Amino acid sequence: AMGGTHNADSSSRGRSGSDKGKRQSWTNRVLRLASSKWTMCAVVALVAYHLTTPGGQVRMIQLTNRFDFLSKSLQTNLSHPSSSLMGWIVHVLMLNTNTASVLDLISRADPQPGDTVMEVCFGGGKGLEELLLYDGVHITGVDISDEMHSKAAKLVSDGIQQQRITLRKTPVHKLEGVANDSISKVVSMNCVYFWNPLDGSIAELFRVMKPGGRFMTGAKFSFIQKFDDEIFRNKSLEGLLQSLKDAGFVDVGS
Repeated sequence: AMGGTHNADSSSRGRSGSDKGKRQSWTNRVLRLASSKWTMCAVVALVAYHLTTPGGQVRMIQLTNRFDFLSKSLQTNLSHPSSSLMGWIVHVLMLNTNTASVLDLISRADPQPGDTVMEVCFGGGKGLEELLLYDGVHITGVDISDEMHSKAAKLVSDGIQQQRITLRKTPVHKLEGVANDSISKVVSMNCVYFWNPLDGSIAELFRVMKPGGRFMTGAKFSFIQKFDDEIFRNKSLEGLLQSLKDAGFVDVGS
C-alpha cells in the first residue's frame, strides 16, 4: 500500500512537473513574442491607427482608462510629456486633437506686426510654427517638458536662429525672464487644467501682459471630469473665469 501511495505521489509529482514545464514553455514563448520587434511594430501601428483615425483619440483614452496604470501614465504625460512610449502617444494625440484648435485660437488673436505673442504649453510646436507666418510678430513659447522643448526647437529652428522665437522652460505661475507688460497676446490650448496654483498662474500672466492685451484659451472641461484630481487640478469653467476676473482681466467671457 505504501508503495502504491508512493507511486501515486510520484506520478502526481511527475504530472505537476510536466504541467509546470508546459506553463514555463508557454510563458517563455509569450515573453519572446512580446519582446520581438515585430510585435512592438504591430503595437505601435495599432496605436498610430487609433490616434490618427476619426474618433480614434477618444477610443484610445477610453481604452487606457480601463487600466489604472495606463490611465495614470496617460494623464501624467498629458500634463508633462516625457520621452517614454506613452509620451510619444501623447505627442501624437496632441498633434491630432490640439493643432486645429491652436491654429483657430491664433487666428482669433489676430497677431499684428509689433506684437509679442506667448503660447503656453506649446507641445510639439505647431502653434509656434503658425505664429512665424505672421510678419513682424515676436514669439515666446512656454512649456515645462524637456521632450516638447526638443521637438519644438527642431520644428522652429529657423525662427529661433532669427531671434523671432524664445523658448522658456518654466511653469506658468513663475514666468522667469519675462518682463512686466511685455506680452501683447497669450494663447493656450488644453493646458489650464494643470496650472497649480490657478490663481497664481493667472496673476502671473496678467503681470507680463501689456495693458489692453488679450488672453485666449480653450479647454474641454466636460471631458476631463473623471480624470485624476491630483493631475487635472482645475476642472471648472466658472473657476477659471473667476480667477481671470480676480487677477484684473476685463471683458471675461466664454
